[in-house]
Amino acid sequence: MKLRRIDIVFTFLLIIITIVSIDFIINESHREIIENISKYPPFQDLASGLFITFLICLIGNVLPIPTPYTFVVCFSSLPFLQMNPFIPIIVAFIASLGCMIGEIGGYIVGRGASAFISEERSQTLKKYQLFLIEHPTTAPLLIFIFGLTPLNDDFITIPLGIIKYSFLKTIFWCWLGKLGLMLIFSYNLFNICSLLGGESWILSITSLYLIIIVMYILIKIDLLSFFRNLVEKRNKN
Repeated sequence: MKLRRIDIVFTFLLIIITIVSIDFIINESHREIIENISKYPPFQDLASGLFITFLICLIGNVLPIPTPYTFVVCFSSLPFLQMNPFIPIIVAFIASLGCMIGEIGGYIVGRGASAFISEERSQTLKKYQLFLIEHPTTAPLLIFIFGLTPLNDDFITIPLGIIKYSFLKTIFWCWLGKLGLMLIFSYNLFNICSLLGGESWILSITSLYLIIIVMYILIKIDLLSFFRNLVEKRNKN
């Protein structure tokens, strides 16, 4: 059975994590790195922490593959969480701006560079494109939900660019979703940051495996069918 490109990408990510895991088992000094990231000087200084957060969130959203960039929000926010309850808002806001600027690239691709999209990816995007044309009023909800997840938002921003959906609406709802996601991490809701380093390298590596697997499952699931059923049920009611 021929592997699709997305399968190859996720297989590669799992191999990388496995190599890192083996390295941590062998080298104790390397284990200490991941367990003490938030204690490093750059994250103890708010300004440098915000800059690193902005940069990583931007890169994570520019890349065409799913990237677990949200971990950096924890490292930037946790050192100041007890000091000032408003600082996590600043961290989340800066992180969401980085995400938003990264996602603008996806919209621009849809408006002017769709010829560079692979055939496999193009078929998937066309399904979203047709759905958005048929149900334009659901676009804000769809954009927000994609923004609220660490999934690659190109699946929604590129089709929106192709159909020339409002640039400002696209960016606003995407940013709002990302802001919600970043607030969850910056305030460490549900103790989510404990899964991303700072206490146990084993827990951190395990969580990375789970994040990659969950992201893969979410991409493989036909989310479009879910939204179509949701819209049809709402119209019937």
